[in-house]
Amino acid sequence: MDTVTDVRSRETTQTPGSKPRVVIIDDELGPRESMRMLLKQNYEVTTADRVEQGLAEVQRLHPDAVVMDIRMPGVDGIEGLRRIRKLDPAVSVIMLTGYGTLETARSAIRLGANDYLKKPFDTTEMLRVIADNVRRTEFNRRKSETERNLHNLNEVLMAELEDKRNMARLGQASRELAHDLQNPLMVVIGSVELLSSELRKVEASLYSSDRSDQAMEYITVIEQSLARCTELLNVWRNLGKGNELELSVCHLHSMLENLALEARAMARERDVRFDFEADGVRGVDVLVDKVQFPRTLMNLIGNGLDALPPENGVIGLKAEVKDGQVILRISDNGHGIPRDKQQKVFEPYFTTKEEGKGTGLGLFIARRIAERHGGSIELESEPGKGTTFTLQVPRYDAETAGD
Repeated sequence: MDTVTDVRSRETTQTPGSKPRVVIIDDELGPRESMRMLLKQNYEVTTADRVEQGLAEVQRLHPDAVVMDIRMPGVDGIEGLRRIRKLDPAVSVIMLTGYGTLETARSAIRLGANDYLKKPFDTTEMLRVIADNVRRTEFNRRKSETERNLHNLNEVLMAELEDKRNMARLGQASRELAHDLQNPLMVVIGSVELLSSELRKVEASLYSSDRSDQAMEYITVIEQSLARCTELLNVWRNLGKGNELELSVCHLHSMLENLALEARAMARERDVRFDFEADGVRGVDVLVDKVQFPRTLMNLIGNGLDALPPENGVIGLKAEVKDGQVILRISDNGHGIPRDKQQKVFEPYFTTKEEGKGTGLGLFIARRIAERHGGSIELESEPGKGTTFTLQVPRYDAETAGD
């Protein structure tokens, strides 16, 4: 059974950093070339003088927008629109209409076109409409891929849980997996609800970039959380094949930025503030397991979120380098941990949370993984004022790594 797929891998061949692609289909040379010259600075533009040729380009390029004239000899724009929708339901299609065909353009909207422009077109309006619809295409493709990923993940989870249900030897691992999946799945659930709300706003206000950007952020959070769930499932599957870390060199700042995006979503869901300070580790590498190390940090962040007060809660992640060590501090302004319990918090199944709200495994898992990376976790807590967990691991130095 397929697990969660790489985002947009089925939808587009566009590579990172490349220009968005626009296909122009118009039998008139003048307007066709005018649009090409106008758009070529910001877009990869391909032109076609008839629908059949344009359809071949759409199938070959998976463009981000199609601009198509309604009136053309042979196959007209309305029939072209129907065929494009069969090839690519997500791509934005903008219809060009001349005098006397305005009602036809409106009919095209009802048939699945995303917008229309009148000939002769205004250059400023053309640039705005293209930019809006390119953004719409990206949004639709990522939304569709995320919906597929959610469906696939649900199937994988159900199959895995059923397969492991009666395997007593994985009892501890099952509890650990349930603990680890709780945070990303809660982020997914919360972000899906927020995304649904934002989608309604986007539909109500087509050209609001702020709203579509907010919806896109929710999709990004969902994608990252789904990817982490999938990685955790793969770790779980391999428990019986050995328990060695798969170490690789990672750019610490990029890793922390991805975690911060997920942490912000978790904080927003609980109406608390998340502070992130990692400028001091730009250009810093660490040798870590790309699944287990983030797992440790998210356990610490989740633990801090659970400790926050009902109002004015603040949780922070600060990173720095000192004496060849990477130091990561996760702090909160919660209720703190009683002094007589501070030495026990890293023991398995010990929890200070209310019954039913904690497994007592999060900090145990975090310390165990930190130590296996050659690091440590220390605790500082003052009842009534908050708690700070300090995670320390060696910085990776390529020049001395082989010594």
